[in-house]
Amino acid sequence: MTQLWLRGGRLVFPNAVGEGDLVAAEGRIQEVGGGGRFTGATELDVCGLYVAPGFIDLQVNGGMGSNFGDASPEGIRKAIEFHVSHGTTGFLPTIVTAPIPDVREAISRVKGVGHPAVLGAHLEGPFISPARAGAHSPNHILPPSRRRFDELVAGHAGFIKVVTLAPELPGARELISTVIEIGAIPALGHSDATYEQALTAVKQGVRLFTHLFNAMSPFHHRAPGAVGAALDSDAYLGLICDGVHVHPAAVRLVARVKGYDRICLVTDAISAAGLSDGDYSLGSLPVTVRAGVARLPDGTLAGSTLTMDRAVKNFKEFTGCSLPEAVRCATLNPARLLGIDDRKGSLEVGKDADLVIFDEDLTVHYVILGGQVVYERG
Repeated sequence: MTQLWLRGGRLVFPNAVGEGDLVAAEGRIQEVGGGGRFTGATELDVCGLYVAPGFIDLQVNGGMGSNFGDASPEGIRKAIEFHVSHGTTGFLPTIVTAPIPDVREAISRVKGVGHPAVLGAHLEGPFISPARAGAHSPNHILPPSRRRFDELVAGHAGFIKVVTLAPELPGARELISTVIEIGAIPALGHSDATYEQALTAVKQGVRLFTHLFNAMSPFHHRAPGAVGAALDSDAYLGLICDGVHVHPAAVRLVARVKGYDRICLVTDAISAAGLSDGDYSLGSLPVTVRAGVARLPDGTLAGSTLTMDRAVKNFKEFTGCSLPEAVRCATLNPARLLGIDDRKGSLEVGKDADLVIFDEDLTVHYVILGGQVVYERG
């Protein structure tokens, strides 16, 4: 039995940091916090470094020059490897609004790569509000329809994990039920829903607010909007903590209202992630990146160049929370939302040995996927 012995690390649990060893065998965590010797095990000295569960990103469009919506298998692998090198050991490749045949082809290509970090797909559209299109092509937005959704996911139903939609549109109630029927999570996003409509959607089964504040009806003291409903419900919410999409003060306010059990840090990274400023695309729309910020020609934000390690660091700095609280928002929370917390999201015996090892500055030194070291800094 092949064993990996991590010696002397600072183990990051959901509510504390403890000193000790961690042993992985056959792709799973075998021992946490113990002290003995393990004959024949591959030893890795991680003294002074933090050992945490691998990050889980619910929304990532691409990286290293490729978007998952139109990338070749080679481009998909490069994007995956880039995000894995920043500590993401599980994620949902996200496919934005596009013609149904194009979305289906993209799903097939991502599935075909068969990478263990891919947990399924996030369909962001096409059943969204034209009033809150953001960086989605308005030419391909569709009204909510069970028939069109069935056409979209036929043969891929088990692979779809999150579907972002606008619940205020006619037909959306039936669509929410259909999404739940295939075992996926309905998410409110790119929506102009009122506070009341959004809360009704939560009661109907919406469990996630996609990139809170962005591309949704804003908070007003007489009309709380979708943002108010997210903060006034038990739903999960995604946050892009790059300091651009959401002001640090707003991040702090969200943390104070929601606590640290319903926030999921996401990158919403596009093809430009990992590369320099320049001209890129998202779906069929041109995107320009300047100073690391991606925008459409009219100035609309178009995803990000963020990575999960920086997202966790930023969130910790913005809120003043503890390291376990910040890590929880990138590990256990998304695992619970996806219903995979029985095998991912925390350091527990029997769970998958998907780990990220980083220093005080949250610089990643090692990434372990399925008990194997897949990234080593330097």
